[in-house]
Amino acid sequence: MKEIKKVKCIIDTDPGVDDTVAMVLSLYDEKIDIEMISTVNGNLDLDTVTRNALHVLEKYDRTDIPVVKGASKAMKRVSPDAKFIHQAEGMGGYIPPKKVKTKPVDRDVVEAMYEVIKENSGNIVFFELGPHTNLGTLISRHPDVVYMIKHVYCEGCAPYGLKTEGKWIEYISFNASSDPEAMEIVLNSGIPVTIIPSRMGRDLANFNEQEVYHIRDINDTGRFFFEMYNGYWEHGYPDRRVATNDTCACMIMRYPKLFKTKRAFVTVDTGDQPGKTTFRFSRSGNVNYAYKVNKKKMHEYFYRAIKKLDRFKFYHD
Repeated sequence: MKEIKKVKCIIDTDPGVDDTVAMVLSLYDEKIDIEMISTVNGNLDLDTVTRNALHVLEKYDRTDIPVVKGASKAMKRVSPDAKFIHQAEGMGGYIPPKKVKTKPVDRDVVEAMYEVIKENSGNIVFFELGPHTNLGTLISRHPDVVYMIKHVYCEGCAPYGLKTEGKWIEYISFNASSDPEAMEIVLNSGIPVTIIPSRMGRDLANFNEQEVYHIRDINDTGRFFFEMYNGYWEHGYPDRRVATNDTCACMIMRYPKLFKTKRAFVTVDTGDQPGKTTFRFSRSGNVNYAYKVNKKKMHEYFYRAIKKLDRFKFYHD
């Protein structure tokens, strides 16, 4: 039997409902080898998101993966949180324990990242699921990492924007506006970047209410997702739907044929409209922009990934 070559990755995250889902589906993926999880202030404060990440690893018996606490604030500004969508504990309708047994690794996040990248030079990807603070600081402190990181997959750009003559799209999103200076560093670094816009998760690859109930009935992991999703319904839509933004950022690496992308030059505003990202489409652009997805197949892969976690039993009804 041919051995499956795994992709080594760092998950940089601020869990967050969708961050949590993306993490869970990556923990036992046969093609993903998680070298490290770093946390960052974003959806909630650093202590809460770190607790959430550790809780997930305990829940899924993956405490072998080191978790390192990252930046507690943006590089140059005070950023808002996203409790309005992720709820007070960050996991939607699911209430995690106040404390966990596992401790984060007591290391400087930038130096920990740098060490992992050097050990896996040229064969390490980033799942950038939160504000880019940790990665932006890493590039600033150790510029040589831009030649060692294989790819960055991130979620960014908001669902509502301006389109001018089909060529320019202007957006503002939470991850970009939380630390636009850091995102600017990443976009200008020369590292290959693939961006999943928020519109992808909210409008093109979302789950409707019926599909969320189907997820609940798959197994205990599905029920766990359902509990989170039940406090995570998207605002501003006439129907009940759940976004898959960060999930798509991981799935496009795993299943690139499900998505269509095009190249674009991307800039991020750090001035009057912090976080506004502007896209100018060009074959020589600095990012891959995902604009289309096979929703049916994407959902099938999602359900199948949950089914693979049948052995985890959390509920005793």
